[in-house]
Amino acid sequence: MTYRGKLRLICLPVIALLVGVLPLSTVAAATKAGTVTGPGQALEIAPPLIDVRGNPGQTINAQIYIRDISSGPLVVTNQINDFTAKGETGVPQILFNNSAKDPYSLIGYISPLPSLLLKSEQLEKLTIQINIPKNASPGGHFGVIRFTGTPPALNGGSGVSLSASLGALVLLTVNGNIVENLQTSSFSVTPNGGRPSSFFQSDPFYFNEVLKNAGNEQVIPTGIITLKDMFGHTVLQMNINEPQGNILPGTLRKFTEVVNHNDVGSKLFFGAYTASFDVKYGTPIKNLVGTLKFWVIPVNLILIWAVVLIGGFFLLRFAIKRYNQHIISKAQKPKNRKK
Repeated sequence: MTYRGKLRLICLPVIALLVGVLPLSTVAAATKAGTVTGPGQALEIAPPLIDVRGNPGQTINAQIYIRDISSGPLVVTNQINDFTAKGETGVPQILFNNSAKDPYSLIGYISPLPSLLLKSEQLEKLTIQINIPKNASPGGHFGVIRFTGTPPALNGGSGVSLSASLGALVLLTVNGNIVENLQTSSFSVTPNGGRPSSFFQSDPFYFNEVLKNAGNEQVIPTGIITLKDMFGHTVLQMNINEPQGNILPGTLRKFTEVVNHNDVGSKLFFGAYTASFDVKYGTPIKNLVGTLKFWVIPVNLILIWAVVLIGGFFLLRFAIKRYNQHIISKAQKPKNRKK
């Protein structure tokens, strides 16, 4: 694979990551990392994630590559914003008016970057300078560098055009009193789109683990869910957090695993089940566990079988009665005697 091919592939996750949290006008022309023809503009960047660690007072340099993949030149400007996780999804949500007092803010740490004039297919390397203040709080700090491309004729003018915008996420860990503390906010099993329950009539089952990062550094949890039947036999095991993603400090993240009868060889779920999760995170490795119990009683199926059995019982009883009547009637008929 050529370097250009690698660059485009690595850019795709960032595009997908930012779609939905940036205004439509900034992403409409950047939802595909490829050559754009016509009036649209597009950029590609690599790497999509800069993950670094340093000490208070230290300056860290990182490189980022940016390319104009549209059919014409672009003036590329940039903006630095903080971000957080959107709800329990873990999707980055850009904070356009974040306060620098936020303990996880990265605003002011990254030196301003120059604007660029890129020709079509031109590749440029930029140095990202991260200056960690001497009084920086230990733990995680997060930001995103957004690049916007505009045709030179429209830059600063009154013309209207969709502008391509991509972002590189920056995760900085400041050394010091690092606290890794992952907690279980909830562990439940639900029907599709329903509320948590301990009684089900049939699959599928949706296992939901909501984990809270009560520490000051991002963590990447990994682990498994084990499902056992009423006899203690392991029915199946499922991985948690695949593909792997971070949980930012002070945020919740929800992980969901879906189970249906096809996952257990099309066997019928019936009886009591126990589900437990075992999550590992941090350095040194720490464990987080949880357990729940639920019942699967296929009421509708039981009712159908009950109706069949009851119907069969009365049908058999009726058949026996008719048979007995036939035998008695036959026995009561006078026999023809030969004269």
